[in-house]
Amino acid sequence: MTAVLAGEIGRAGRERCRVHRDAELEAWHELLASIEGSEWHRRTVCDEWDVADIPGHLIGQAEDVITPWSFPRRFRKAHRVYPDKPRFDAHMMVQADEHRGTPPAELRALFDKVWAKATRRISRKPELLRRITMNVEGIPMTLGYIEDILLARDLWMHRDDVCQALGRPFDAGPYADEVIAQVVYDVDTLPFWGDRPGVVLELTGQGGGTYRLGRDEPVGRAAVDAVSYMRTLSGRDDHPVVSGDPLAAEAVATCRMPF
Repeated sequence: MTAVLAGEIGRAGRERCRVHRDAELEAWHELLASIEGSEWHRRTVCDEWDVADIPGHLIGQAEDVITPWSFPRRFRKAHRVYPDKPRFDAHMMVQADEHRGTPPAELRALFDKVWAKATRRISRKPELLRRITMNVEGIPMTLGYIEDILLARDLWMHRDDVCQALGRPFDAGPYADEVIAQVVYDVDTLPFWGDRPGVVLELTGQGGGTYRLGRDEPVGRAAVDAVSYMRTLSGRDDHPVVSGDPLAAEAVATCRMPF
């Protein structure tokens, strides 16, 4: 299979990102409706969070979109409550904290309500506001990029976290290849690949594809399951099963990025 040049994938448009986000919200509605009893308290790969904490965090994400003062309020609180944590990690912990203990039926209803409002707000946001830039872990990111790309990515990856905690298969969804391609594009165009050599990356399974990463001539080819590799890039799994040429496999296995 011919490898797609990762740097030429391009950024998904605003309307397409809405399609990705809507698909994830529908999948989340079905997932939350299926969780029962003690399943809400299963531990997840996300440090200190159980299953219920993840939709709590995601509800907080939506609230931060809807209410202009919500994000700065939580950001300040996060620094006070979790001074030893990175600021954005601490902010997400505060989001989860503020919804911990919400009864399941209320959590489900609130998730649907705030995300329906948030996704409409994102789609209607004026372009001037979307150009506002924030510094996220040393990387300047526009508000448009955060809301279009990162929020859908966060919904998608956390859905896998919950499925893993519950011991259920993860359906990556009808647009997994597009969501994952945007991750590959970021790996190649933002300063995450660094000085790693050029490689041909074959992502297998759900959302798979073949990509060429790096600016140099590839030193080899590496293959890894697509969803598993998203977990590795996001820091959830430091021991991915990567096959292929040793130099290429090492370059792929050691790359990390904020999700």
